[in-house]
Amino acid sequence: MRADSSTGARLPAPDSILPISNQKSPLPQCRLSRYNLLPAPVKFVYLAVPVLAITLFILHWFSIPVFGHVFAGTVYYYLIYALLGVNIFIGLGASRSQGRKATPWYDYLIAIALFAVLIFFIFNSREIDYHNWDTPPNGWILGSAILLGILAIEAGRRVGGWGYAALLLVGITYPLIASHPWLAENLGGVFYGVAIPFKEVVGSFAFGSDGMLGTPGRLLGDTILGFFLFAGLVMGMGGGNFFMRLATSLMGKVRGGQAKAAVIASAFFGSITGSPVANIAGTGSFTIPTMKEAGYEPEYAAAVEACSSSGCDTVPPVLGGLVFLMVVMFNIDYADVILATLIPSALFYLGLLVQVDGYAAKHKLKPIPPEDIPGWRQVLGEGWYYIAGLAMLVFGMVYMRWGAITPVYAAGLVLALKMTQGSVKHVIASRRQGTPSPEGFFINALRQAEAGLVQTASLINYAAAIFFGMGFILVGLLKTGVAMGVTNWMVNAGGENLYFILFACFIFSVVMGMGGLQRTAYILLAIIAVPALMGISSTLPEFEAYGGIPLLGLNLFFLFYSTLGGITPPVALHSVVAASIADADPAKTIRLSCRLGAVLFFIPFFFLMEPSLLLIYAPWYVTLFNLVQAVIGVWLLSSGLEGYLTGIGVLGKIERALLFTGGFIIAFPQPIVLGIGIALCFIAIASGWRRKRAIPDYIDVSNNNVSGKNI
Repeated sequence: MRADSSTGARLPAPDSILPISNQKSPLPQCRLSRYNLLPAPVKFVYLAVPVLAITLFILHWFSIPVFGHVFAGTVYYYLIYALLGVNIFIGLGASRSQGRKATPWYDYLIAIALFAVLIFFIFNSREIDYHNWDTPPNGWILGSAILLGILAIEAGRRVGGWGYAALLLVGITYPLIASHPWLAENLGGVFYGVAIPFKEVVGSFAFGSDGMLGTPGRLLGDTILGFFLFAGLVMGMGGGNFFMRLATSLMGKVRGGQAKAAVIASAFFGSITGSPVANIAGTGSFTIPTMKEAGYEPEYAAAVEACSSSGCDTVPPVLGGLVFLMVVMFNIDYADVILATLIPSALFYLGLLVQVDGYAAKHKLKPIPPEDIPGWRQVLGEGWYYIAGLAMLVFGMVYMRWGAITPVYAAGLVLALKMTQGSVKHVIASRRQGTPSPEGFFINALRQAEAGLVQTASLINYAAAIFFGMGFILVGLLKTGVAMGVTNWMVNAGGENLYFILFACFIFSVVMGMGGLQRTAYILLAIIAVPALMGISSTLPEFEAYGGIPLLGLNLFFLFYSTLGGITPPVALHSVVAASIADADPAKTIRLSCRLGAVLFFIPFFFLMEPSLLLIYAPWYVTLFNLVQAVIGVWLLSSGLEGYLTGIGVLGKIERALLFTGGFIIAFPQPIVLGIGIALCFIAIASGWRRKRAIPDYIDVSNNNVSGKNI
């Protein structure tokens, strides 16, 4: 670490090694800080879990036999749950205060109990496969399944809060009353379904294909482990500092460079971790103090970081956990997801950059002092292997189509290149000093490996805790038949009007996200709304060329809106976490976050109405034309939101409204309204230009009212 002489903020030093457990971080991330408080033998177990899980994943992927047995099916999924479950309760506190303290005795007991139950199931895996334990055959097995269900709910609560735990409980209790006459006679019969006994609910969760052995098991065992290994190793070995310095070198010299560097750094960071909270902790602790010292209000600095980090879930190539859920549920090629999210995520960050540029111009904020801006060549020389790893990941996923094993290759490449560069540097330094000291090199390498494994374990803990209990939701929706009933109700209530149903889904996503239930919103909409919307859109002429709304585009529509929950009240976790770092007013931070992130409210409609923006559904020239239109529209829309347009200056209220509306219409991919958008923007720009040329050189930006010519 080094001190910034001009701001006093502490900036990341090149290739510094800061294990996550040693970093100062906001409250949610503190739940991962237990690692430093663990006894040495438990630390060894904690680090061994991700290593063993990745090893099992590789053996499973290549069907490599061990003692004549191939890890697959029931045995493999239970073994993955058993390993990861231990770290969930060792690493995640039962409450926020517990997350900052040493692991209590009862968490060790819970971890052991979970491991023992799953090992018991492994020894009975043949019976489970051949004799269908969806209805447990005896009391011991039923009791074990109930215990497993309780632990799964507790794991989900530690990450998703009481709201997520309540949803899991609904998934358990609803099947018991699904066929009650009251449900048939009231609520239009929408929630009337097939009742399931409690034994079957618990058995289906623990042993059935609709429960933990189905979609959640495939997510953990077949898809996400390699991605978390890549993200954990890169960030634990200094990748976060590298991307922070790279963003500073690229944006430091321009107007508002501090905020623009924060946006770019968060985009880089998010492309690796796919975790907004980890992003805020990793970059916000550096970017927010730097922005404050440069003249940004604490609330604005926090809002910039919160919004920038909220885009992590949809920034390729390593996207958030919900993307993996989509891939497994709908059998979508992950390589297509990488391509499809490029333009939408770029449009979101473009909107942020335009707004922070306008803020810096209005408040005459200076760029970062030249002496504090590292040269981009120097930065790339220090961490080029991280870029090589990302390139390997994209090449393997998109071109070679290697699948979920690709991030393991990419992680191995980064590790090999970093070790090679470190060895060369060590040899050169030793020759210059004349006293070779290999011990220092190996100690440093071990510290980096430890940091990478801690980060990997932390990422896996959060995902595994959510997926563990998800089977209860799936059992409650699928086995009762209520998912189909609600789907039919949505179609009938919307009069089979695609746009009405889409708008209703949008409102549902936002409302659920406001309560912190973003993941829940996506799961429900994916199961209930996707089939209905696919069927309706296939009959509409505007989607005839695509055979209806593309399945991938519809899922991304819901995924993008699920990210809004981090910045929308009342929970607004991302905004609150960023405000705590900035020592800012949370309520004001949330309001500013909603304005800065407003572009995210519109982008999903843009690519849903024009699937060419997803890159894989239209010829390149069609995509290029619509991309240019979208870029211009987002630029004008964002300028209207911030109240500043490059070349014109500060805008009046009417000009802002016209520019915002016109920009939205231009970006909205419907030719029939394009002329209206161009006309509105022309009026706003002409008004601003006329005023700029007519009045003296004076600007009053205290309340965004213009009384003079822009400088």
